Amino acid sequence: MRIVAIIVIVAAFISGCAGAPPLPKIELSHGDRVGLFVKVGDSPSHTHVGTTVFNNFIKKYPYNWNLDADVTRAVEQAIADAGFTAVDLRKEGLNCAEVSGLINPVEGRWQITPGKEGMIRRLREQFGIKALLVVTEGSVTTALECAGGPCVARYANNSGLYTRSVFGLPPVYLAVAAYQWSVFVLDPVADVAMVDPLKTMLQYPSIRLFGFKAPVDFKNLTEGEFIPVREAILKFVEKVSKEAVRDLNRK
Repeated sequence: MRIVAIIVIVAAFISGCAGAPPLPKIELSHGDRVGLFVKVGDSPSHTHVGTTVFNNFIKKYPYNWNLDADVTRAVEQAIADAGFTAVDLRKEGLNCAEVSGLINPVEGRWQITPGKEGMIRRLREQFGIKALLVVTEGSVTTALECAGGPCVARYANNSGLYTRSVFGLPPVYLAVAAYQWSVFVLDPVADVAMVDPLKTMLQYPSIRLFGFKAPVDFKNLTEGEFIPVREAILKFVEKVSKEAVRDLNRK
């Protein structure tokens, strides 16, 4: 059986975002200020999952992809194209801990996370922010494999190339955008990323690389061999960014 047949993407897979309440009415207007905070790695990794754990490996490469800057530009461009004013909060001196986990669903309602009330107030009053996109690197689910038994989720902790092979068959190649997304609306509060369509888009941030040329040395990829991976990750970021700002402007 081909490895392709056992990698099944199940849209109904229950994730930590399941059970989020419906979004409130979002009333952002042309010119409103939308914040962004992007902090992602610049170097790729190759995560391989083989037949057994003894075949698995993760290799980080020193190639500088400049992804932090390019992902930031993609998010900024999506915000601008939607008619909003982008505000890069890293340039305003804020850090990741300050803007992470601002809003969560609690007992069927959107609520400001305890201890984050001051930051929400500061974003609203000092920066005039109506919504905020936060993108940080973190573990993501690459696929859900179901092959006659219990389904097994596969993960990647770093962006880059993800490969899967069993029993000596040729590997499946995927580009993985290992990014955690939050799309906070500040009044009334909500996280758009926890609700469809963004929720489904972000469930498996892996892109099948059809036609990917097998590397000369599977465990030592050249920078050139990684180029299709980088391109696929940026296209995925652009797609998610456009959907995020579209969801901020649904009337």
